[in-house]
Amino acid sequence: MTSLSVVHKNRDESATDIVPRKTYFAGLKEFYVEPGYNVRDIDQAHVEEFRDAFILGEEVPALVVQVTEQGLKIIDGHHRYYGALLAIEAGHEVARLECKDAKGSEADRIALMVTSSQGRALLPLERAGAYQRLMNQGWTEAEIAKKVKRSVADIEHHLQLLEVGDTLIGMVRSGEVAATTAVSLSREHGTKAGAVAEEKMAEAKAAGKKKLTKAAAIPQFNAGKARRLVELMAAFEFSDDGYKAPDEIYLEAMGILAEYREKHGVPAPTITEGETLETKLPLLKEDIISQSGVTTWACAAAAFGDKAEFTFSESKYAHTWASDSLENPQVVVIQAETIHKAVELVAANTSTDGLRTWVNERYSDKLTREEMFERFSQVFQENRKDVSTVPEFLKLLEYTLSATWQNIRTLRAAVKSAINEFNAAGVPQ
Repeated sequence: MTSLSVVHKNRDESATDIVPRKTYFAGLKEFYVEPGYNVRDIDQAHVEEFRDAFILGEEVPALVVQVTEQGLKIIDGHHRYYGALLAIEAGHEVARLECKDAKGSEADRIALMVTSSQGRALLPLERAGAYQRLMNQGWTEAEIAKKVKRSVADIEHHLQLLEVGDTLIGMVRSGEVAATTAVSLSREHGTKAGAVAEEKMAEAKAAGKKKLTKAAAIPQFNAGKARRLVELMAAFEFSDDGYKAPDEIYLEAMGILAEYREKHGVPAPTITEGETLETKLPLLKEDIISQSGVTTWACAAAAFGDKAEFTFSESKYAHTWASDSLENPQVVVIQAETIHKAVELVAANTSTDGLRTWVNERYSDKLTREEMFERFSQVFQENRKDVSTVPEFLKLLEYTLSATWQNIRTLRAAVKSAINEFNAAGVPQ
């Protein structure tokens, strides 16, 4: 019987294409595990599967390691290593483990742990943690997506999972809530998402269920009634002075809205005595952002263009859309391209990615970059009422002296001074 080594040794280069690649065998005492390095949590059942494989003499893939002063640091193969230790405890001799060198940078090694086909499939929180480690090294979502062979949307979704709050993260970790449901709850309820999830989970357990589904967590409004509301609203006559509608149409529409509010826990707008709905709604861009949030402004800008002031009808439309759902509105019908534009506006005006890129271009030292990014981010957040977007904040910084950036107190003072200077004409565009 021949072998690959024999074929390679006697190869006819014009007829064969066989290239050797070296692996090594090292005793178990040569390997070590760096605490917290593996993106996967250790799954005992998976470890026991490898233990049985070693005992039965089955072939186990080589570990991927990095040679350090401490020994052979395991990059990929933690479960195989622990499986070998269990096999030894069970009385089976495992003299050495096959291993090979990890190639590339630290980012390459993290990507290897994410994409490895030998390890247990990553749980959503593990994958999110790995993506965050790459983000902390200055990688963009697009670069990470290319590195780990996933879509940009997948990267963004997993990173959003890390921002849903401790309560929801704990429920995802325990398996009570799916990662996608946790993100949807966070988008729907913001900081109250954890409390809502616990309440809905209690209802699910009372009904004998062990997991909170998305349908139970975020009940969807009846599609037929949503369509009927659109039909009714088409009969309304809107103007900057308000709206008019026949009594029977008005009452039916208000009935559907009341049912929606009750089902989704949306409070009706409160109007004080002597105040009209028109005076209650902000119309200026800066007022919409400061009073109702970036999402409401993004809805208005996506539908009617980015401008300094909106009409009452435009503002009302945007507030209705934003209070329903940005990406999946049920009460109002929004074109897909308009929704996409609003989502992009929200991302562009709430993300600090542009600020990180700006900082990374100006500072080469990693520690300095992190300190400056944290300092700029804090001052940006403190002045969101006056400077709502990162691009506006960066333009504002151009009017300050770089010497004031080294201390947060002097940076705050310089930014406030620049805001006051341009207050009459607005932040420079």
